[in-house]
Amino acid sequence: MALFALQSAAHGGDLWDIYQIALQRDAAYRAAGYQYQSARLTLPLAQTAFRPSLSVQGSAQHIDAPGTPEADTTSDNQVNLNADLRLYDRALRGEVSQAELQAENARIRFDQAHDDLIIRVADRYFQLLAALDGKEVARRQKVSIKRQMDLTAERLAVGLGTETDLLDARARFQQAVSDEIQADNRIDNAVQALKRITGSMPDALSPLAADAPLERPAPESMRTWIEKALQNSLALTVARLDLEIARFEIEKQKAARWPNLMISASQRWRDTNTPFTGNDSTSFSATLNWPLHQRGAIRLRTRQAALNLNAVEQRLEERERQVESDTASAYLAVASGISRVDALSEAVRAGAASLRAKEEGFRAGLTTNLDVLDAQRDLSRSRTDYLSARYDFIRAVLRLEREVGDLDEADVKRVNTWLVNGQ
Repeated sequence: MALFALQSAAHGGDLWDIYQIALQRDAAYRAAGYQYQSARLTLPLAQTAFRPSLSVQGSAQHIDAPGTPEADTTSDNQVNLNADLRLYDRALRGEVSQAELQAENARIRFDQAHDDLIIRVADRYFQLLAALDGKEVARRQKVSIKRQMDLTAERLAVGLGTETDLLDARARFQQAVSDEIQADNRIDNAVQALKRITGSMPDALSPLAADAPLERPAPESMRTWIEKALQNSLALTVARLDLEIARFEIEKQKAARWPNLMISASQRWRDTNTPFTGNDSTSFSATLNWPLHQRGAIRLRTRQAALNLNAVEQRLEERERQVESDTASAYLAVASGISRVDALSEAVRAGAASLRAKEEGFRAGLTTNLDVLDAQRDLSRSRTDYLSARYDFIRAVLRLEREVGDLDEADVKRVNTWLVNGQ
C-alpha cells in the first residue's frame, strides 16, 4: 500500500507512537485521570472524621467610659484552645469502609478509560489506513478504466468497436472520479478523528505488513472466552463494587441509630483587670449522643438505600448479560474475520487473473468491453474489502481482549509489530 503524506504535520509513525502521544494529549483520558485522582481523596477525607481536631480562639476587649474615674476602665483579653476527638461513631466507620470501595472502584474505572483509549487509538489509526487504502484502490481503478476507455476509443476509430462501448467506459470513468473524490473525503474525516485524540496531524502512518500474522483466537472455544469475561471483565468488576457500595450504604443508614462518643479538652488563658473574674482554666468533657427519635428519617433513608440496592442488583444482572453477549460477538468477529480475510485474499488473486484474461480476450475480440469493466469493478471491490477485513480483524482482537479484561500496552506493542517497520 502506498503511503500518503498528510498536511500540517507535527509527527508521524506507527501505532505505538500514536498511542504514546494520545496518552499525553487525549482530553477524555486526561479528564479520567483527574477524576481518578479526585476520587482517591474520598478515603482520606472520610478518615479525617476520626482524627483529632484543634482550634484556637482569641478575643480582646477594652472598655473606657468617658468622664468616669480611671478605675472604671476595664480590659478583658483571652485565648481559648480546644481539642476534640471522636472515639466512636458507627455510621462514620461505615462511611470509611464505603470510601475504601469507592477508591477501588475509581481505580477500575480509570483502567477502563485506559482500555477505551487503546480501542479508540486502534480504531482511528486503522480507519485512516483503510481510508488511504480506499484512495489508492480508487486511483488504480480510475487508471485502469482510463486505459480501457482509451483502448475502446482506438478500436472505435478503426471500426472494431461501438459507440455504446465507449459510452460505457466513459460512464465508469466518471464513477471512478467520483469514488476518488469520496475517498479523499473519507481521508479528511479519518484525519480529523485521529486529531481529536492526538491534538495534531500525523505526517504519515506505517501500513499493515502484507505478511502480518493474523491468527485464529486461542483457545477456539467461545464458552471459554465468555467464562473468562464473566470473571475478569472490568465492567463487571465495577458493577460488583457498585453493589458492595450500595450494601454499605444500607448499613451506614442503619448505624445512624447507634450512639456516638466524643471527648473534648479546652484550655483558657485570660488576662483581665476585673478583680472578680478568674484567669486561666482547663476543662475536659465526654459527650455521648444517642439519636432516640428522628421522626422516621433513619427508617426512610434506610428504605431508600435498600431500593437503590435493588436497582444496582438489576444493573449488575443486565451488565452480566451484556458482557456475555459482547464477548460472544467479539469472539465470532475474530473467528469469522480471519476466514473472511483468507477468502477475500483468494478473491483478489482470482479477480486479478480474471481481469487479465478478459483484457486479453477483449484485445482478441473474444470478450466485450463491458466484461472488462465489470472485472475491473469486481477486483477493486475485492481489494477494498480485503484490506478493510484485515483492519476489522485486528480491531476485533483488541475488543475481545478488552471484554475478558486482558487488554493492555502489550497488546498495542504486539499489533505494532504487524506494521511495516513496527517494533
